[in-house]
Amino acid sequence: MPASRRTFGAAVVALVVTGTSAYGHAARPIAGTTERQLVVGGVTRTYLLHAGGEPKPGRPLVLVLHGWRGSAAGIARRTKGTFDRLADRDGAVVVYPQALGDPRWNDGSNVAASATPPDDLGFLSAVVDGLAAELGIDRKRVFAAGLSNGASMAYRLACQRPDLIAAAAPVSGGMPAPVASTCQQGAPVSMIIMHGTDDPIVPFGSWVRNDVTTWTRRDGCPAQPVASRLPDVDPTDGTQTRVEVFGPCANGTEVAFYTIDGGGHAWPGGETVYGFVRRGNTPSDFDAGELIWDFFKRHPRR
Repeated sequence: MPASRRTFGAAVVALVVTGTSAYGHAARPIAGTTERQLVVGGVTRTYLLHAGGEPKPGRPLVLVLHGWRGSAAGIARRTKGTFDRLADRDGAVVVYPQALGDPRWNDGSNVAASATPPDDLGFLSAVVDGLAAELGIDRKRVFAAGLSNGASMAYRLACQRPDLIAAAAPVSGGMPAPVASTCQQGAPVSMIIMHGTDDPIVPFGSWVRNDVTTWTRRDGCPAQPVASRLPDVDPTDGTQTRVEVFGPCANGTEVAFYTIDGGGHAWPGGETVYGFVRRGNTPSDFDAGELIWDFFKRHPRR
């Protein structure tokens, strides 16, 4: 996906906390989650906040990014509220940011010449900065997970803002070519990558494998992974999962790659709703949120 590189700046002007949702009835925020707005570079942006457990300094923060034409509330429901539940258990903070446009994250891929791409790097950075000051977030334990276009944005964050996040979890998405071409070098970031072999939207192939290779090289990982298979808990879901773990890598990082044989364009263990019903098998052998959460907990920035 060829594209030109762009540089963006951001200025946070205001923060507004609201008690109502901007999303439709089918994608209403889950109970215990509040909607917030902030102004970045003169543009009003929105995110959902779930601050779990007892307030205390040093809490981790997880950004969960929806896919193209999705919503912040939609990805919270698509992941079955797993991140909220684990945040409540562990006293963490979860943020579901909302993209602009149709909506779509500015993941570094090509955009129309006449378009003015949103400053999504600036927006996500402003969210982290604001919550670090307000809630005492541990800056070494900020993480990003994403589905589809949200996965591509998580890749961009890891490539271009390794100072912002310690680990990323792209699911059913890939690195846009302009991002990948500049991602070979930089600070190491732990990665847990999940992709289905039968994904009709982001096809599995050399592109996905190249993304894994880019990160194993950038992170200074061993060439050969430790390979295993997850138990086929649900033989009726049409999927089985192979796992390759590359590590230990530089600065305590690790790259884990989950190949989901027979898997479609899906969030493993998630709801098969919001337009994804006919986009391949949704794995039910494991909950991606739980595995990602465990991975994040083990990989703060060092």
